Amino acid sequence: NGHYSGQDWRSAMRSFILLLISLALWLRSISCRPSSSCPGGQFLLKNQCVLCHPTCFECDGHELFDCTTCGVGEDGQERFLHQGRCRAHCPRGLFPDRGHYTCLPCIANCELCTDGNLCAKCREHYKLQNGICQQALCDIGQVQDPETGECTNCEMGCRTCSAEDPEFCSACIQDYFLFRQKCRRHCPQSTYEDRSSGLCLSCLAPCEDCRSNTRCIACQPGYFLNGEECVKQCPMQTFSDSSGWRCQLCHRSCQTCHGPHSTDCDLCVSGNPPLHGQCPQVNCPLGQFVDGKYSECHPCDASCKTCFGPQALDCSSCFQGYYLDQDSSCVEHCPSGSYANPATQLCEDCSPNCEACVDTSDNCISCSRGSSQLFLHEGRCWTNCPEGFFETQDGSCEACDSSCQTCDETESQCLSCADSFYLEGGVCRLNCSLRMYPADDGTCRRCPPHCDICSDDRTCFKCTFLYLMLNGACRASCPMEYYEDMEEGRCGQCHPTCGSCSGPLEDDCETCSSFSPKLYKGSCLKDCPTGTYYEIPAMECQECHQTCKSCIGPDPNQCSQCEKGLVLDPNTLLCGVTGDSGCPLRTYLHDDQFTCMSCHQSCHSCRGPGINECLTCAVPRFLNNSTCETECPAGSYATRQEADGQQLGFCLPCDHICSSCTGPSPRDCLTCSSGFLQLFQLCVIHCPTGYYKKGSHCEKCDESCELCTGPGPESCRRCPLPLLELDGTKLCVERCPHRFYQFNEICKQCHVSCQTCTDSSPQSCETCDRGSTLKDKVCYPRCEEGRYFSEEEICESCDSSCRHCTGPRPDQCLLCHNDFALHAVENRCTRCCQAAANHTNCCVCDSGSALCVEAPQPRFEEATERDVIVSSKALKHTSAALPVGLLLAAGLGLAVFALAKAHAKRRLCWNQSYERLSGSGSINMPHGVPEPDSGDEVDVVYTTKGGSVYRRYSFIHEKEADPSRDENTCLSQS
Repeated sequence: NGHYSGQDWRSAMRSFILLLISLALWLRSISCRPSSSCPGGQFLLKNQCVLCHPTCFECDGHELFDCTTCGVGEDGQERFLHQGRCRAHCPRGLFPDRGHYTCLPCIANCELCTDGNLCAKCREHYKLQNGICQQALCDIGQVQDPETGECTNCEMGCRTCSAEDPEFCSACIQDYFLFRQKCRRHCPQSTYEDRSSGLCLSCLAPCEDCRSNTRCIACQPGYFLNGEECVKQCPMQTFSDSSGWRCQLCHRSCQTCHGPHSTDCDLCVSGNPPLHGQCPQVNCPLGQFVDGKYSECHPCDASCKTCFGPQALDCSSCFQGYYLDQDSSCVEHCPSGSYANPATQLCEDCSPNCEACVDTSDNCISCSRGSSQLFLHEGRCWTNCPEGFFETQDGSCEACDSSCQTCDETESQCLSCADSFYLEGGVCRLNCSLRMYPADDGTCRRCPPHCDICSDDRTCFKCTFLYLMLNGACRASCPMEYYEDMEEGRCGQCHPTCGSCSGPLEDDCETCSSFSPKLYKGSCLKDCPTGTYYEIPAMECQECHQTCKSCIGPDPNQCSQCEKGLVLDPNTLLCGVTGDSGCPLRTYLHDDQFTCMSCHQSCHSCRGPGINECLTCAVPRFLNNSTCETECPAGSYATRQEADGQQLGFCLPCDHICSSCTGPSPRDCLTCSSGFLQLFQLCVIHCPTGYYKKGSHCEKCDESCELCTGPGPESCRRCPLPLLELDGTKLCVERCPHRFYQFNEICKQCHVSCQTCTDSSPQSCETCDRGSTLKDKVCYPRCEEGRYFSEEEICESCDSSCRHCTGPRPDQCLLCHNDFALHAVENRCTRCCQAAANHTNCCVCDSGSALCVEAPQPRFEEATERDVIVSSKALKHTSAALPVGLLLAAGLGLAVFALAKAHAKRRLCWNQSYERLSGSGSINMPHGVPEPDSGDEVDVVYTTKGGSVYRRYSFIHEKEADPSRDENTCLSQS
């Protein structure tokens, strides 16, 4: 076969044409359909891009909880994604991840953390240890703090205590006793220690003090202690003692007695009335007693003044100096538990439990020692100290601190407080600490849970971080009709039109009430505004598409009116461009040349949907490389331009010399590019005159300097007129000080032998130091090297730090040893160091000068004005003068050129460089000047390359001298 018929060929062509038409229609449908990818801040709904909720950065729906990514909103607020919502704060147990703007979980059992690895607060029943939450297993005497999860110490002595208030004990450790929710070492007065229960139990009335519920040791007023019980009246054959505290036995001859003696009977056992208060059966004379068996009178014992039998030792009164004790014996010293009463000549009982007392029963000086310790207080013995006192180990009661009402163990371990003080942690405070409030019982009580500041256990004023206050209570979350105000830490009530709201304002509604049912941008309205339509399922007003002036829904692009310049397609209800009209702001023209598509939410205008396809940006964003940024990058600055009432932002480049700037000019630099130095807001290659380089900046020289190498006057390189440069110091002065002379604009150093001079030679002196004598412009020293001419007019040794000195003190140096130089201000020999080094107690030396200046670290301070008058601008706080005696030459012309007799026939020669001193005559030198023919050596001054020193020389007689060895020969050999 291999051939087609004509009919087959026509049929094939018809099929091919239909295929081409179908393909063209499909391609046209694709080109007319909007892109399935929406720009940031929008989502695709029925083939249209719709705006997300304002809090979302990206979303898959228009609701508040439809967010998929979060970030920094146009209001500058950071938000973080959690359960589909972009939140300003992450809830407890989560932390904000600023890299991805999401809420990520803290480590296990952590309630509050700063990142995923470090916890700041654990959940309840967990404690924080090295940033990790571990199950809280608190020791005895500890309780877990419900706020932090930490184990906190209970009050002293507690075994267990309240988690809400660790000062409220429920049980005590051994040797402590619980009393009013406090554990005490000793029970208070009117209570006793019950060791079986560990409690302080109250004494039973009318007992005032006791050792148990059946053992009284003191009674309330109006009651008497009879044995170990309190009675209203003493029983038969007893009487109340003189203290009125207890019942004492009457004498056995008395049926009743009244005291104060046991023999002061009211009724005798025989039934007879007492005779003179006593009950004898026979009246015997004084000093005798009746024998009841024989009714005879017998003499009393010699120790008794009177007695009543039945024994001779049963005294009833005693001679002077003796006292009748409770056993009817006359004793010189009363037994333990009683005291001698001179008025009654009786041994009367001390107060109960008193071992010894003086003068009265209430003046106890020691307590009885028994199974229970007693404490001495104000002359009485107590099982416990009274209020305001605490028990000491030596058995006394000492006063509590003035702020304590009661205390235990120490004066500052308070149990209750004085008025206007509040008890907290055993300390009485004027104000309670954080998370505590002053209670009516005088203690600091814990605020309600999660509350930092409160007035009582029900009313909070400030909650712990991440907890919110509502009606005086702190809550983890807010109920309906309230929003979380994290900035203020409270639950704010929504606006009445809101069913619920999200904040930060009360009218930022999430749902609406029935009388304003339509939600739009957080507000509840009765009707949707122009440019929106009402979406019934969401009960919210949704934005029309940017091309619509108004729309009818249910889709945002179902326009009823178009924006100016656009036309409405009656078939599709889409608004598009026609002719020369353009798309409105925040949209761009689709490839179909009709539809306007939304820009990325960060763009003000754009050429496409991407984040990097912006054409303009609205402030607070700025255009940088087609992207809208909140801040301009380095090397650029932010500028604004108004267009159609809208502030547009742009990032423009700095000048090439600036690395950051505020404007386009080279004068607008904030920091400089590499290779440039910053001078104010300028960037320069070199620092100008009057400035020096410091790092990447130019710093101003000291005001005294024209040029400098660093801060301070000591760094000057040239002085501005009319100031003069002080040679060797880099200091600027108004006029040359002592030991300097002016040469052009420089103060040069005199020869060290001169105080003032006209040039640098030793023959140019005008004045000398007191240790030298001026003759023919030469200063001749009075003392040899290493000694100075003192105020006593004798030569004394210089300080060991000086090579030579001037006086009047031995440390007033003129010359220094090697590696030391003369301090320009303090006139002392100082170790040399490098200018750049950070040293102390050293100075910067100059090889061309015998002077040195203080190293820059530390600088000169508080120097006093001496001889140098220095400009205040030049030296600031440095000394304005150089001391007298600076740089005096070693030896100072001790050269004995008072050799009048040898002036023509003798020459002086040194084997080193030298200066020949002119002049002659007799100088009155303390150490004596030898005659020329004596052959002795004499000290003279000469100058070496290193400075001025002393050397010995000999007179050279002409007849001994080699004619060829003249002065020139010496010089040539030196």
